[in-house]
Amino acid sequence: MKTAFVTFESQSNRPRGSVGSTRIRCRWLYDMWEDAEDYQIGKKYDALIFQKVYWDKMMEEFKGIKIMDLCDPDWMQGRDVMKYCNMADAVVTSTQALADYIKKFVKGKPVICIADRVKMSEHEPYRKKEHSPTIRKAVWFGYLHNTVYIEAVLRHLAKRGISLTVIADKALCVPDDLDLELKNVGFSYPNVHEEIAKADVAIMPIAGEVDLRGSFKSNNKTLTCWALGVPVVQYPDDFDKLATKESREKYAEEHYQEILDNWTVEKSVQEYKDLIGGIKRKD
Repeated sequence: MKTAFVTFESQSNRPRGSVGSTRIRCRWLYDMWEDAEDYQIGKKYDALIFQKVYWDKMMEEFKGIKIMDLCDPDWMQGRDVMKYCNMADAVVTSTQALADYIKKFVKGKPVICIADRVKMSEHEPYRKKEHSPTIRKAVWFGYLHNTVYIEAVLRHLAKRGISLTVIADKALCVPDDLDLELKNVGFSYPNVHEEIAKADVAIMPIAGEVDLRGSFKSNNKTLTCWALGVPVVQYPDDFDKLATKESREKYAEEHYQEILDNWTVEKSVQEYKDLIGGIKRKD
């Protein structure tokens, strides 16, 4: 089954490597999948995976297996997501929460979660090997608009004297009265991994506790940190739990093993193969 990913990055004319969802949900998979690749015009495929791509004409005309891959609640931005889900033969989502929501409106076809996972070879060269005696540096990375999920943590950092590095597409500005040592770093890949590994902890509050949109977000940033050996802080009390070098070393070791056991991208490849194979047999 020759399969191609029609990616958000390419259809939006973004620079290669600039869109995290395309890298995580497409490129890492087809790099490990002998019969899959980035979509190329004019080539014949048995299956197409539309990654956040809403392409009416291709959806209508392509005669092979069509899979809609969703990693955001794009209906909140006015997109008629269900129209494209119903045009596809199956729907794949990055989280179970997204899958459960889509199932309310899309019937008679597979709607499953194929989670964001990790390509270990892109993380291992940057993995943190030494942990400092105390927590002095924290890091957060992503699109700047998502810093809404860390706003409540900023004063905790300032109070504890912990500096923050923000790796994003734009610089974060904080209130003048906030005595926080802040460093802004422009996002680039894979340099982001090297910057993350410089930190003692990463701050990743649970987005679903902030707003509805956050409830659909995946844990891919947390997985990145685990793969890089950097402990993740979700609640203010976690700073105390991870205060010592030994506690952070233990955390890093345990969660690195969890990545190896459950979160490598090869699992996602196999899940896609099983899904496509099932659709083929049904036909």
